[in-house]
Amino acid sequence: MNKPKIILDTDIGPDCDDAGAIATLNALADLGEVEILGMTCCTSSPWGAPCIQVINTYYGRSDIPIGTYRKGDLMGEDRWSFYNKYIAEHFPSVSEVFDATRVLRQILAFNKDVTIVGIGPLTNLADLLESPPDDISPKDGMQLILDSVKHLVQMAGGFPVAEEFNFVQHPKSAQRVVDYWPTPIVFCGMEIGGRITAGEQLMKTPVTNPVRMAYKLHTQGWMKGFGFDPVTVLYAVRGLRDYWTLSRRGHCIVDEKGKNFWKNDVFGDHRYLIRRKASEKMGRIIEDLMTKYPKLACHESDPIEDEEVVEELEAVE
Repeated sequence: MNKPKIILDTDIGPDCDDAGAIATLNALADLGEVEILGMTCCTSSPWGAPCIQVINTYYGRSDIPIGTYRKGDLMGEDRWSFYNKYIAEHFPSVSEVFDATRVLRQILAFNKDVTIVGIGPLTNLADLLESPPDDISPKDGMQLILDSVKHLVQMAGGFPVAEEFNFVQHPKSAQRVVDYWPTPIVFCGMEIGGRITAGEQLMKTPVTNPVRMAYKLHTQGWMKGFGFDPVTVLYAVRGLRDYWTLSRRGHCIVDEKGKNFWKNDVFGDHRYLIRRKASEKMGRIIEDLMTKYPKLACHESDPIEDEEVVEELEAVE
């Protein structure tokens, strides 16, 4: 069986579980279970893409293409930068950051059967969907997705009804994607990851680990983060196994404020995950992956004295 080919679209910064999801994805790549094609940041934060670079560099994958959202002002203020700014400024990274839509189009133009994993607002996905032909490909976004994307796995919403962060932050993008995305979509709703916590064992990893620092800064040293994004990555790579089942076919509907609803439809291309394995066991699976030492890493010295950092920061309300 061919390993899945993944593009990760993340809003890294407001919550540490995005860093945990990138760690999980890199660990699964170390195990030979997945090929990482690229990553994109779906917010206007100037620190999102550099933070992604830092984590990938820690895992020995500084060559992964990275793009960032360059339209409007979505979560670009420092109040959303709970950890990504600090990590971008204090940890080593290399490689250049490009426009997210161009990165996505470039990857899709030269790959087939790609799984896109979304763990943030759907801005980049909506822009990809509506992108015109260009110097990268004569195909528009809709056709590129049809030809190259196997399915979209999106952490968003709650089922059957909810008001969830990733939809609420940019309802127009969410509506465009759920209404017009041309391949199957599997949603990992807030009820899945909201019952799972992970991160405590990151304190046993090297202080050169930026994911450890992300959890330390975001949680003010508590180290427990929710599993919203890591479990979405885990499903995208490993499938259902005995972890989850799928809902009936249907349609996810998003209103103008980002509230979502579910409508059963035997011809629908949308489904959502339903929990099967106990949350505590899923948390341990995620924890084991997040704390796995990078197979490709080569770290010689600690860039920071992280035991002193949290005490110097103001409490996050």
